[in-house]
Formats: sequence, C-alpha cells, structure tokens
Amino acid sequence: MILKNIITFTTLLLVISAIGLLFFPSKMLAVVGIVGNDQMDFLLRVSGVGVASLIPGAWAARESTTSPISRAVLIGLVVYMFLSSIVDFQAYTQSIVNAASIPSIALRVLLGITILLLALKKT
Repeated sequence: MILKNIITFTTLLLVISAIGLLFFPSKMLAVVGIVGNDQMDFLLRVSGVGVASLIPGAWAARESTTSPISRAVLIGLVVYMFLSSIVDFQAYTQSIVNAASIPSIALRVLLGITILLLALKKT
C-alpha cells in the first residue's frame, strides 16, 4: 500500500513537471536562475515529452508492483530519479543553476531510494 501511494505521488509530480516543461519552459528555468531563450525552451519541451512518456507506465505500475512489466517501469523511474539528480547536481556544482535546485535534487534522490527499497522488499 505504501509503494502504491509513493508511485501515485511520483506520478503526480511527473505530471506537474511535464506540464511545466511543455507549457512554461522559461518559467521553469527562471526558478533555478536561468534566463530562457527559444533554443532552451525547445530543449525543455523535448525534455517534457520524455517526462510525459513516463506517466502512463508509472500510473499503471501502481496497481501491480510485482509483475515483470511493472518492475521494469519502477526501475525506469528509479533510473530517471537518480540520473536527473546527478545532472542537476553537476549543474549546481558548476554554478549553472542556483540553490533552488537542491530541494528538487534531494526529493528525487529520496523518491528513487524509497521506490527502490520498497520494490525490492516486495520481491
């Protein structure tokens, strides 16, 4: 039950992120101190499409967390959480983004660890 709630919460965060990236890319950049332009907006919208593509699988995986397909979806979510956090942290250490990125990094790492541990526990 806890894993289902965590996956539901994660899916809702993915929906919010995808909407922001697709429809408000410059505002998303402004949060971390980057001034957007047409090229950056394009790249963020492409990124938003990638995030949006995770949503159906994540939503379906919350109902059956032990099937091989849902396991693959959960692994994909964990990989996304960790890799996107690494990319953001590297941008922070190089002063590309400001400290506003730290809570997002921490939340994604926490969600990734939680999903991984709960999914492993269910096997």
